[in-house]
Amino acid sequence: MNMKKIIASGLVLAMALTGFVGMSATAEAKVYNYDITQENFPVADYAERYADVKAAFGDDAAAIYNHYKFYGVEEGRIVKITKEILESQANSDSAIVAYKLFALSILETIVNDNMSDAEKVKAVENWMSTNITFGTTADANCYHIIAPMLAQPTAFEGYAETFEFFMDALGIQAITNADLKSNKVNVDGVWYDVNIPAGILY
Repeated sequence: MNMKKIIASGLVLAMALTGFVGMSATAEAKVYNYDITQENFPVADYAERYADVKAAFGDDAAAIYNHYKFYGVEEGRIVKITKEILESQANSDSAIVAYKLFALSILETIVNDNMSDAEKVKAVENWMSTNITFGTTADANCYHIIAPMLAQPTAFEGYAETFEFFMDALGIQAITNADLKSNKVNVDGVWYDVNIPAGILY
C-alpha cells in the first residue's frame, strides 16, 4: 500500500472515530410532546441544567433556545414542563391541559426541592400507588391523566400518562412505552422500567 493510500485510510478512520465520539446518546421518542416556543421556553432552567450550554451562550436566550430546538431535542436534553408551557398549548385538548395544570398543584404536595431525582421519582410512585385505584370507567377518562385527577378508577394508560407528566414537570427524563401502558424513567443515567399497577416499580 502506498503512502497516499495509508494517509487516506488514516484520515477516513480518524473522521469515523471523531464522528462516533461526538455522537450523543439519543433519547427514546416521547409519546406526549409539547409545543416549546421561544416565548414559553424555560431558558434559566435549561441553562442551569446544562453547563456546556451556559458556557457556550451565557445569558443569550435566543441562542439557548436555538440550541434546544436544533440540537437539544435530538440529544435527549430535558425541558422542564411549566405552567407557562401548558397554558400556551393552544392546539391541545383543553381538558387534558386543564387537568395537567391541576396535576402541577398536586405535585407540589408530593415533592420538594431538597429531594434528589431518585427521591422525587420514589415519592411520585408512592403517591400514585396510594391514591390511584386501578380500573376502568364508562367514558375515556380512565385512559388519561383526567381520571387520577378526579380520583376515578384509572387504566394502565392513565397511570402511564400521569407518571410521564409528573416526570416532565420535574425535569426528569421519562418516556411512555409504545404500548402506552408503561414507562421508563432515567435516574442518574440509568433507565428503569415503571408500571405501577403491575407492581414494576422504580
